[in-house]
This record gives sequence, C-alpha cells and structure tokens, in this order.
Amino acid sequence: MLMLICVYQPINTTILYYSQPDFAGNFGAEFRSHGLYFDILSNYFIPEVCWYLCLYLSFLYAATGLPNRLINERKIGNAILTVLPVFIAVWIALVFISWYKEPYNSTVVMTAIFEQFKTTINIFGLLAAYQVIKRVVAWYQTNHQSNLSRDKKLIYNDIFCFVFFWLLLLVPAVLFHVTDAVGFFFLLIVPGAFINHAVLVHWLLKSKLKNPLLWTQLFIVSLLISAPLIAIFTFKGTNGGNNWPAMFMAFWLGQQLLIVPLSLAVYTHRKRRETELSDLRSGLSTSTANLQFLRSQINPHFLFNALNTLYGTALSEQAEKTGEGIQKLGDMMRFMLHENTQDNIALSRELDYLKNYIDLQNLRISTSPDISIDVAIPDVEGYYQVAPMLLIPFVENAYKHGISLRERSWINISVSLSNDKLQLDVYNSVHVYSSTDPERERSGIGLENVKQRLQHLYPQRHELVIRETTKEFFIHLTIKLT
Repeated sequence: MLMLICVYQPINTTILYYSQPDFAGNFGAEFRSHGLYFDILSNYFIPEVCWYLCLYLSFLYAATGLPNRLINERKIGNAILTVLPVFIAVWIALVFISWYKEPYNSTVVMTAIFEQFKTTINIFGLLAAYQVIKRVVAWYQTNHQSNLSRDKKLIYNDIFCFVFFWLLLLVPAVLFHVTDAVGFFFLLIVPGAFINHAVLVHWLLKSKLKNPLLWTQLFIVSLLISAPLIAIFTFKGTNGGNNWPAMFMAFWLGQQLLIVPLSLAVYTHRKRRETELSDLRSGLSTSTANLQFLRSQINPHFLFNALNTLYGTALSEQAEKTGEGIQKLGDMMRFMLHENTQDNIALSRELDYLKNYIDLQNLRISTSPDISIDVAIPDVEGYYQVAPMLLIPFVENAYKHGISLRERSWINISVSLSNDKLQLDVYNSVHVYSSTDPERERSGIGLENVKQRLQHLYPQRHELVIRETTKEFFIHLTIKLT
C-alpha cells in the first residue's frame, strides 16, 4: 500500500507535465540550461519509481527474507551480516539514481554518497524498528493476554495490528516527504476509519443486526469520530473552497460504504469461527468424557476380577499371607479409584488405607530380623473428614528411605486424635542411596507436594515439624479437623 501511495506522486507529476504546458515549461530547466535533453519519463519518473522500489525491496528482504528467518532462530549476528551486503547495494543504487537525476551536476556523486548514506540508514533503521515492534507485540500477546477474556483479546489484537501497520505507513511517509495530502490522509482519515470499524465490530454489531437503532447508532458514532477528521482533511485539501462540502460528503460516504461491509464481513467471519471452535470443543469434551467413562468401567472391572481370581487361588493353595496381601491391594485400589477423587472423605477410610499400605509393606520385610516396625493407629470414634491421601506420603517416605535389607532399620508410626486434632508422628532410620540409584534424584518430591496441599487445604489449621539427620528422620503433623 505504501509503495502504491508513494508511486502516486511521480505518476501525478508526470500527468501534470503532459497536461499543463506552464508546469512542463518550468520542469527540467536545469537540464536545458546545461544543454542537455530532458525526458520526463527517463529523467524523472523512472528514477523516482526506482527509488521507491529500493525501499520496497529492502522491506521485503528484511521483513520476510533471510534476516527475518535468522531472527526467528535467534541468530541475530548472522541476520546483521546478511543485511550488510543489501545495505551497501541499496546505498550504491541510491547514489546512482541521484547521479542519473542530475547528470549536469559535477559534484552530485560526492554529495549523494553522504546524503544517500543517511537515507539508507533511515531505511534500515525503520526496518529494524519494524522487527522490534513486531516481536514486542508478539511477546506481549503471548505473555500478557493469557488471563484476558476472548473479547478483550480480540480488541487488543485489533489495536496492536492497527497501530503497528499505521506506524509502518505513517513514519516512512513523513521521513521521505510524501505530499501533504498523503500525510494528512494517514494522520487523520486512517485512524478515524479504524476507530469506526472497531466500534462497529466490538460494540454495535454485538447488539444484534436486527436492532432497529443499529444504523442510527452507527450514524452518530460516525459523526462523532470520522466526520470531524474528514472535515479537517477535506478543508485542508480544498483550502476552504466552495467545493469543500461536496468533497466532505464524498469522503464521508465513501468511508462508510467501505467500512460497514468490511466490518460486517469481519464480524460474521469471527462469529462463524467462534461457533465452529465451540462445536469442536463440545465434541472433543463429549468424546473425552465417553472415553474416560468406558475406561473407568473396563479397567477396574478387569483388575478386580483378576485380583479376586488370584485371591481365590492363594486361598486354595493355603497361601494365607499372599491372599491377605491381594485382598489389601484390592481395597487400596478401590480407595484410589472411588474416594481419592473426592475433596474430603471419612477419616476412618483414610486410616484404613494407611493400615493396608503398612500391612502390604510389612509382608515384604517380614523375614528380615534387623527391621523393626512399630505402628499405633487407633480406631476413630466419631465422624471426621479429611482430604484424601494426605497422610500416606509421610509413611511412604519412611518405607522408601528408612528400610534397608543390609543394615539395621526401624520405623515408628503413631496416629492420635484428641480435641478434634489429628496428630501423626513418623520416626524412621535413614539410608543414603548410592550415586547410581535412579530414586536418588526423586527424593523429597512427595513431601514438597503434601506441604503445598496442607498450605492450600488447611491454612492456619496445621503444624508440620520435620527434623532430619544423616541417620534419622522425624515428622510431626497436627491438623485441626473442624
């Protein structure tokens, strides 16, 4: 768009040269004074177009070519190196264009070398600013819009895109001295048109297209926003002449005929996409829920049947400990599947799970005489509730780090309930993992998770004390249940 607007200026000048003799007589006077033939096309139009073409090709190369790809790959140094040859080529091209436009001037080359170097720096400075602004906008949209509603995201995205492209057109237009009409068009008409479009898309159309006041509201908004800016632009362009009202109406109606259909198309497209996305999310949620339901029905059914079969086999073979272990494992699995997903469960069920876990672990070490396990978990009197799986991480940690089949080991676990306060004490020996044990890196993760859960679920209602040495580990947990 900027390229077309810039090229309009030499086109308009060339048309005036052929259509107005007085204008043509004054044009190219320097050529004729030095005895040189002047041709409007070869000595003015083509050099001007080539000048703007250098600007346009530089933008394409820096914005979409190799430097842009290298910047995306965070290879800034390589991107700068690829820009340098193009910078030099543009500089040389602009110097050549200056010489071609003024062949009668013996000092034009030396002057152009310095002048066009500044111009080339301006061009590539603008391209660098373009890259910076583009990436700042992308960074902002990625990192600072995650908590915004969809409507606010759309508004901010529209504003960012408009300001970005508006500056991309306005700044070069000012720096490279386009006509006043073009500059005022960018400065006044374009922002007014965008505000008109944004109000229509994000506010008026949301009140439904059948709203009888829609067109009245649109007319009022247009008069308040666009009309003053168009009035200034057309008054400036006509110098307040008699044709100013006609020019004003032409621009104002033309803007409305362009903006209203465009806004309707954008709004309709977004609504259609929103509906499609909503349908896709709904279908995906339904499919996921159905799949989860089927899995929840098939997997536990199969596992519990398998455990019942193993339990029956163990009893028939008089393997009482094996059968007892399978039964406890089945109870723990039922707890995990049905009660672990609840916010709170009966304290008695939590303690039953704890007992089953301890009994299963003790089956593994029952033949080791150097391991001492002391457990005191009383039956609960009264009904209390607690968050599921809140106590087990401390006991798991004790069995994980406190048991060694080669060294003397002990675990003491005590649970008590008094005055609506639940207390858990776990005291165990500690055995350091070898440097090659993969479990070494996972130590402490479960305890950190349960600390966070306690802070979230029982703020100001719990106390957790942890003491650790190289040989012993002790925790004391108190929770106020009511």
